[in-house]
Amino acid sequence: MKNIKRAVHIDFHTMPGIENFGENWNAEVFAQTLKDANVEYINAFAQCNIGFSYYPTKIGIKYPTMKGDMFGSLLSACHKHGIVVTAYINVGLNHEAARRHADWLRVDKDGRIIRGDRSANFFRTMCYNTDYREYLLKIIEEICSYDVDGIFCDCMCLEPCYCDRCTSDMKNQGIDIEDGKAVLDFAYRVMLSISEDIRKIVPKDKYLFLNGMPFYDVRNYNSHIEIECLPSGGWGYDYFGAKAAYARNINKNVLYMTGRFQSSWGDFGGYKTKASIENDFFDALCNNVGVSLGDHMHPANNLIADIYSDLRDIYKIIKTYEPWTDGCNYISEIGVLTDSGGVLSKSYMGLSRMLSELKYSFDIIHKDMDFDRFSVLILPDDMRVDNELANKLKNYLSMGKKIISSGFSGLNIEETDFALSEWDFKYKGKDSSNSPYFHFTNTPPNIADMDWAIYKPGIRMEKSDTNTVLADYIVPYFDRKWDGLHGYFYTPPKCKNKESVILINSQKNVAHVSFRIFDAYYENAMYAHKIIIDELIKLFLPNPLIRAENMPSTSRITLTGKKDYYLLHVKVTYPEPRGKFDIVEEHNILPEGKTIYIRGNFNKVLRLPDKTIMESYTENGYTVIKLPQINGYGMFCLCNK
Repeated sequence: MKNIKRAVHIDFHTMPGIENFGENWNAEVFAQTLKDANVEYINAFAQCNIGFSYYPTKIGIKYPTMKGDMFGSLLSACHKHGIVVTAYINVGLNHEAARRHADWLRVDKDGRIIRGDRSANFFRTMCYNTDYREYLLKIIEEICSYDVDGIFCDCMCLEPCYCDRCTSDMKNQGIDIEDGKAVLDFAYRVMLSISEDIRKIVPKDKYLFLNGMPFYDVRNYNSHIEIECLPSGGWGYDYFGAKAAYARNINKNVLYMTGRFQSSWGDFGGYKTKASIENDFFDALCNNVGVSLGDHMHPANNLIADIYSDLRDIYKIIKTYEPWTDGCNYISEIGVLTDSGGVLSKSYMGLSRMLSELKYSFDIIHKDMDFDRFSVLILPDDMRVDNELANKLKNYLSMGKKIISSGFSGLNIEETDFALSEWDFKYKGKDSSNSPYFHFTNTPPNIADMDWAIYKPGIRMEKSDTNTVLADYIVPYFDRKWDGLHGYFYTPPKCKNKESVILINSQKNVAHVSFRIFDAYYENAMYAHKIIIDELIKLFLPNPLIRAENMPSTSRITLTGKKDYYLLHVKVTYPEPRGKFDIVEEHNILPEGKTIYIRGNFNKVLRLPDKTIMESYTENGYTVIKLPQINGYGMFCLCNK
């Protein structure tokens, strides 16, 4: 199955009451607009989240004022122009079916089927453990009777359900319905079951993406992965990097599905500028994933010509890079472990931001994957260690590799001690203080010699005789609290005790930071926290893959490549906070003359796509590259031919 290129995701969620539905829409104009914009693949609307079908369905609910077969005609027109069409169906939301079948809805613990903002989307959701399941599967079978290239199933969101069917099934299985986790686990098993049923219907040679299901858990069902992220409209610019670092290790066919909107999906009048879309696509290139633009078509009109004119220019640039990017892999030397199926916490977003600012190349991998290819492994904040993982980590360390852990990571499942003897620190239990500090034993350069806030406490630990201490624990005069007389808001540092905040073990191959440093960095972005991780990585990885001199922290530098060459990606555009939104309005410019060191000896560096030869030389095992002026983004090929 071919990797997806230059995609567009077209929403078409249409409320009832559009009397001139499709009045100015034309399938041929629709397809030609996409073709002219260099689009090769689209997710197109077969059934929307309101529950309307845009083809003459015999099972579902056709849009009332639709004439003919809208989906069928666009499918035929797109195929004529060589555009791949995956049929969109919202499986988690179906408000028209919900109105007719209240018994198909998820019921919350308080017995409600309608909750929250009823002018939004998710005030009611469908239960796959009801007769809705059979209805849904028949709809998918009906859509697959068309010559579609695949199915996109949207809004597969995990929620507990206490409907009569779910409650009865849980009781029959001995599940305590007062146990919220057990109820959620039951709902999750139902979702895995419906995922399997959908995969049985959709032929193996067709694309399928189950949007909302954890990537790792449905890795055998998804043909590819689409990372949905509107960075300026709620997700934030830290979301995509962590997701991409994880997804590319599960499936080689990954897309960054950003959107043209200013605020959110369905923002008909919002367009976040051409430069902003380019910035998102540059992020995709830096992470070795494909690109997709989200749009929402007007119910009476065609696609907006000016937006697709901009997309034509952007995709023309992307297309010129493809002869080099096709078949490449992301090149990393730091592995980051997770035990989630793909729901990455704020710790992973903080880590992604931090390592990207420091110019370290990393992948996020599931604990069941092989991680021997990495020189350094990071266990961030909450990665407890079971027996199986303990054996893998022990073997990893025996190969001469290094591990950095933080917070509760490295502890056994019961949290009674560290899981491995290699963590030869004295575990003192959970840190109950809410206002602790740390002080470097030897203050790194360019940082103040002071007591630094921890912000996100984790555990307490003391050094053993053979440990190396990098930072001491500083107790505060008070914890922040109310004692009946005073609200203790002012909690200055008092003195150090016998405990430590950063320790290196006796074998010099494990370092542990006692607090949840990556979560703290996501929330507070404190420079001293980033310095901790930088110092530890420098200690364990003295000759990193990438070294950058005087590059701004906002820049992103990554490597992708294959056997014959590396691709160096340098992105210098970054968002600016404006009110509650982060905005990219124009590209940032990096002046000529910055220097980057790439480990390895390459005899030629070419700027792409024009193949201009860059000034470079080799030194101490590195290729040294003098960068030209870069407007937004630059790609460079390092080769020996």
